[in-house]
Amino acid sequence: VASAVGYNQKVTADLYVTASKSPFVEIKMQSSSTQLEEFVVETSAFQKTEESPISVQTIGVEEIERNPGGNRDISRVIQSLPGVASTPSFRNDIIIRGGAPNENRFYLDDIETPVINHFQTQGSSGGPVGMLNVNLVREVNLYTSAFPAARGNALSSVLEFKQLDGNKERVNLRGTFGSSDLAIAADGPIGEKTTFIVSARRSYLQFLFGIIGLPFLPTFNDMQFKVKHKIDKNNEISFIGLGAIDQFVLNESVNDGVEDEEELERNNFILGNIPVNEQWNYTIGTVYKHYGKKSFQTYVLSRNMLNNRAFKYEDNDENRPKILDYESWEAENKFRFENTTRTGGYRINVGVNAETARYFNSTVNRIGTPAGEQIIDFESELDMYKYGVFGSVSRDFIKGRLNLTFGFRMDGNDYNDDMANLLNQFSPRLAGSFSLAERWSLNFNVGRYYQLPAYTVLGFRNANG
Repeated sequence: VASAVGYNQKVTADLYVTASKSPFVEIKMQSSSTQLEEFVVETSAFQKTEESPISVQTIGVEEIERNPGGNRDISRVIQSLPGVASTPSFRNDIIIRGGAPNENRFYLDDIETPVINHFQTQGSSGGPVGMLNVNLVREVNLYTSAFPAARGNALSSVLEFKQLDGNKERVNLRGTFGSSDLAIAADGPIGEKTTFIVSARRSYLQFLFGIIGLPFLPTFNDMQFKVKHKIDKNNEISFIGLGAIDQFVLNESVNDGVEDEEELERNNFILGNIPVNEQWNYTIGTVYKHYGKKSFQTYVLSRNMLNNRAFKYEDNDENRPKILDYESWEAENKFRFENTTRTGGYRINVGVNAETARYFNSTVNRIGTPAGEQIIDFESELDMYKYGVFGSVSRDFIKGRLNLTFGFRMDGNDYNDDMANLLNQFSPRLAGSFSLAERWSLNFNVGRYYQLPAYTVLGFRNANG
């Protein structure tokens, strides 16, 4: 709990503190002109924002660490929250109110990050293992509705991952030996005004799967970093990155020495159906913030890319024809500007965003059906420009007992004439909170939201092209 005369009290999520690691956390507080006669500090397990008074849940690093069965995987911890549906144990799909997994949007320190799982299903958001290293994460905010106007293109949820800053005094190293991977993390200063925090992980599942005789061998590697530079007391800039290389190969020697008929049949079935898969992705970006007396501005510039390759030969014999030959990649370059001002009792947030996107897909897939063999064969390339404007305004009424927030978004793109018109995707939202008594309040929100279909849908072509 951070409290100071002249500022509103702010409660943060849990902070992870050990004898060898003291966290350095900046807590942004709202100034207040209230004259205080008595000073009382009380903690609360609940947080409430002006735009989302009932729909935001905050997860601290301690909760992630101690979550049973979570294996320090943030995606799995989120699945245990109220309103999030359970999924098969080998998947990290986030399903909220029955929505599809691709209806969620993820932000890492203000940078949109489409991929947060290894072996991610393209066009969706789920995968078997999370990419984010909990050692670098300070807290996670999950919005299940009433999304902030600055966060668009979502129908089910918006997740904001906030990373720690590096230690300002000394370099720290931390190694982790998990159930599926080895990780090393480091943080510390780079001069007087710059800090860094970085981690790298590599799985050893391929060795375990080989020992226990499984017919597939997955390997994943990832890297995550943040470099923050305080230019002066009013300006700061951060460089953020996240990436992974994933490989999924077949263990064709799995039947060597196996005599059990059921095990042989199981292995042969898996070997005959699972393709070889190679995938890599990255998100890099920079966030510049300028703090004024009554306002602050945020500039975000980023790029992300996903490359997906899968193939399958008949009987896994490279001398025979391919059953599946799939190659696809998607890349986005994004810019967003936000200005937040507090004046005359109002909080005003306005901004714009612009984006270029490219998508390529080459698919040849032979599918056996009761009616005979069907062949899907197409190649598609898609270039898109996206743009949007957004804004919100909040104000207290009735001596602070009532808070109302109105926001809107308008998004467009050049995919077709209908979506090119911003007004066709007008997305208004209204939220409010009324304090009935000291410990009782009535909160509500209502909104209308739009989301662009996945590139795998937009770029699909039928037999006629």
